Amino acid sequence: MIRGFEEMIVQCIDDDAKVHIREAVRCYEAGAYRAAIVASYVAVCFDLIAKLRGLASGGDGDAANLVNKLDQLQEQQRNGNPQAIGGLLEIERNLLEDFRDKFDFFGHQEFEELSRLRADRNRCAHPTFSHDALPYAPPAELARLHIRSALSYVLSQQARQGKAALASLRATVNSPYFPTALKDAVTRLRASEIGKARDTLVRAFIDDLAFGWPDATHPYHANNSVLEAIEATVELHRPIAVPRLVIAIDKLAKSGVDDAVRFAGATVLRVREAGELIDEATKVVLRTWLLKETENYRGQAIQHALKMGWWRENALQALATLTAEQLAGVIDPPAEMITRAAEIYSTAASWDEANALAASVANPLADRFSPGDIATVFNASRNGAGLRGSHGFRAFISLLYDKNPISNVDLEALLDEYGLDVYKRAPQVAEA
Repeated sequence: MIRGFEEMIVQCIDDDAKVHIREAVRCYEAGAYRAAIVASYVAVCFDLIAKLRGLASGGDGDAANLVNKLDQLQEQQRNGNPQAIGGLLEIERNLLEDFRDKFDFFGHQEFEELSRLRADRNRCAHPTFSHDALPYAPPAELARLHIRSALSYVLSQQARQGKAALASLRATVNSPYFPTALKDAVTRLRASEIGKARDTLVRAFIDDLAFGWPDATHPYHANNSVLEAIEATVELHRPIAVPRLVIAIDKLAKSGVDDAVRFAGATVLRVREAGELIDEATKVVLRTWLLKETENYRGQAIQHALKMGWWRENALQALATLTAEQLAGVIDPPAEMITRAAEIYSTAASWDEANALAASVANPLADRFSPGDIATVFNASRNGAGLRGSHGFRAFISLLYDKNPISNVDLEALLDEYGLDVYKRAPQVAEA
């Protein structure tokens, strides 16, 4: 549905700019299209200057320098210095470029549209710009387009964009109070500068997060909140954030830097839709990383990689070398990882090791062991493993009785088969 001008004007930030854009709309409705274009650009200038002052008050150094220059020139003009006019005109002429280059306020398309507005304003307001005998007569459609561009790209946008916005977002994400739950992180970022940000800021924020985590000199370095922020930004701006994230993942993975590759892998596992769009070279890098990773979160990485078609076969291969420490950090492991837990438990060579492995990977998952997994452990117990006689092994069998879906009859049949009848529970005698 096409929004009307009045609906867009309500969203204007600066009251002075709102007055001028309403004047532009009245001129358009009266058929005075040259005046409408001139008033539209004047509204843009008023609004950008107001935003400039807002950025300066927020501590932006470039904005503060420009505001100081503007104030000095305006003071000189009030004192009758004619040379001040040239300086003021120069500031006005460069407003669009300054907001694009110094404050990252405009994207390429937005800057092009506003540059056309500025050029058409000059043609409408300055007779010397006309090369024809007749005055420039813009069509109604052009005037309407310029009014809409002024409203959409400038007047309805918050002042804090670009560098200042990124600095504010860094403070938000790095705060110890940034949420760890995705739903809450989305709510928090929706209320920040990224909530209603234009595309350029969304892309810049994704880049700042993705390339900041592996950079030891960056405020985001090794911050666990970065992945939550990335995922929340995808929820808020999926059409813009996902393609940008894919580009970042490809660059990080191919950089060859350990932390960059590690973060690329973690991002793919967290934002699977981006992981499905990365190129084949990146997939090769991440498959190799999963096999060679030694950190304890490798278990969680394998768990998620098992769910991705292009990564599953490699994840199963990596699962064969998963350690007890890596497995212990996995929440709700799939059946393949339960089988690996049984294999790890079966390697216990002493009672101390058996007790440690029982506590970390066997007993917490005893309710998930399949009959085949149980058979693997029981078979190991009679082949020289340190299981038989350990306290953890007795506790494991007790948990199989109490929590595993296997029936007591089937469990005791396995105990008999592997010579573990001594671990059977004594039959309960019914009370008289």
